[in-house]
Amino acid sequence: MLGLAIHTCGPALGLALSNFDGDIRHQTWPLRRDLSIHLHKILIEFIAPHPWQEFSFLAVAQGPGGFTGTRIGVVTARTLAQQLEIPLFGVSSLAAVAQRAIAPDSDLGIAVEMQAQRGQLFTAIYKPTANGLEPTQSDQVLTPEAWEALLASYSEALQRVAAGEDLAETVVQVLGLAHQRWRAGDRPDWSAVLPYYGQHPVDR
Repeated sequence: MLGLAIHTCGPALGLALSNFDGDIRHQTWPLRRDLSIHLHKILIEFIAPHPWQEFSFLAVAQGPGGFTGTRIGVVTARTLAQQLEIPLFGVSSLAAVAQRAIAPDSDLGIAVEMQAQRGQLFTAIYKPTANGLEPTQSDQVLTPEAWEALLASYSEALQRVAAGEDLAETVVQVLGLAHQRWRAGDRPDWSAVLPYYGQHPVDR
C-alpha cells in the first residue's frame, strides 16, 4: 500500500510518501506565494515512479495555518481523493506538531500553541495513548491570557510546544497520524475533510 500526505498550512510545501514497510520519502519546498503555481508539477515529480492508481489513501494538513495555503492544500487533496475514489484523512496541523514533540515512553499531555492573527493564538492539548493522539482540548483560537488560564486549570503536567514556521516539516507526522487511523479501520470520504481556519481572514 502507499499513502501520500500534503502540508500547505505554513509558508512551505511539505510532501511525504510511504509504503509503511520501511520506505518513506519526504521533502519541503519554500514556495510561499508561489504554491499554487508549482504544486501540481511538484506533486507529479514527487510521486514518480508511482502512478496515482497505486495509492491507498491521501492525508492533508487541514489547518490551522495560513488561510490561502491551507485552502489550496485541502482543495487539492479533496479533488485527488474524489477522482481516485480513495479515503482522505484530514489532520490538524497542531496535532502533527504535538506528535513530533512526543518523547519516547512519555505520557505527558502536549499543549501546542501557534501564533495567529490579531495577537491571538491557535491552541490545542493532546494526550498520547496506545491508539494515537487524543485531543483533550480541541483546536481553538484564544487570547494569550485565556490560554495561560486554561493551562493553569490543568491538574496534570503538560509539555508545552510552540509551533514555528517549519510546519511543513511535520508532514511526516501528518502521514503517520493518518496511517494510525487507517489501521484502526477508518476510511473517511473526501467530502468530510474541510479546512480549519480558526479565524476569519479579515478582522470583522
